[in-house]
Amino acid sequence: MGGGYLLIIIILLVVTNGITYGASQLTSESVSYTKNGQIITVKKALDDLINMSLTKIDDLEEQVNNYKKLTVYLYDKVDIGDYVAYDAGEWKEDKEKPKLQGEFGGYTKGKSKNESVACWEETAPKYNGWRVLSKDDATRTVTLVHAGAPECYYHSGSDSSYPKASVDALNERGNQYVNDAYATKGRSLNKEDVENFEISNSLRKTDTRYWLATDFGSYFVYHIFADGSLINSGRDSQGGFRPVVELKPGILTTGQGPDKVGNKDAWTLVAQD
Repeated sequence: MGGGYLLIIIILLVVTNGITYGASQLTSESVSYTKNGQIITVKKALDDLINMSLTKIDDLEEQVNNYKKLTVYLYDKVDIGDYVAYDAGEWKEDKEKPKLQGEFGGYTKGKSKNESVACWEETAPKYNGWRVLSKDDATRTVTLVHAGAPECYYHSGSDSSYPKASVDALNERGNQYVNDAYATKGRSLNKEDVENFEISNSLRKTDTRYWLATDFGSYFVYHIFADGSLINSGRDSQGGFRPVVELKPGILTTGQGPDKVGNKDAWTLVAQD
């Protein structure tokens, strides 16, 4: 504290006690006041205040250091298939299930995009939330896939141009799930993705049917059946859509805990400034 501030405090204390001193007579040790029956010098009061401030600063620094120790790169902690507490937001409108080529739907206003919906034969995917699909060692990035299907898509086989149109539409739709705080871009799950997993693997088998952004032949788009098998004759039907998002390389985590859709051991996300 500067000498000017100290002098002001001392003068205020002296005036309050109805005593007048010359400025040359005033020091923090010579001026005192009474509090709760105890005589306290200004010096002691200032020392106590400074010590309290230093203690709080030390406590804050300790908390920051502990936080830094707990905060590590997500890439270094997660394994393929792990749940991650990524949040894609909520739906802003109601949309019926799609019935025509290129349409998306089957969701409800206010419902979380992290949850799954029923598209095929009124059966919803078994899983909700987001899981690690892959890790890129070169860029140290983590790619997530929706554990189920947050909405439905309709592909028609009545025109030879529809397979490419569906692949483009599915991949473009993935950008609707990008949370700018954590992710850079989105797309759809495709045939190459699922071929990395056994049929029984829950990253592939969700207990319901969904589309893949890979075309086959003149009229068809690949899709996965409820049992996890890969089918190359998908046409004229509804199916689930599984978005994929690529996270930023600097994303951090403080450990595992519950996410917003009930997964108990999802990795937390902390964005770098």
